[in-house]
Amino acid sequence: MKKVSFIIPCYRSEKTLPAVVSEIESTMAGMADRYDYDIFLINDSSPDGTAQVIAGLCEKNKRIKGLSFARNFGQHSALMAGFRYSDGDIC
Repeated sequence: MKKVSFIIPCYRSEKTLPAVVSEIESTMAGMADRYDYDIFLINDSSPDGTAQVIAGLCEKNKRIKGLSFARNFGQHSALMAGFRYSDGDIC
């Protein structure tokens, strides 16, 4: 079985993250016989409640991993951090 790693840079995402994660979970549930998956949410030092939302999502689902930057490094750096920690066959 192949593994898919979703890598999502997060900045000012507190209101949209739950829906994004829910959509991924729904889609992957339909492919559970072919793919395993995990989700990496990288908080790029967002000034809103993104870090708290990520922490809550991580508590609810062991497939979700959260990373937080101490300062804003930008989308590219957030993606690269996700690639470094992911172990999926497909990212």
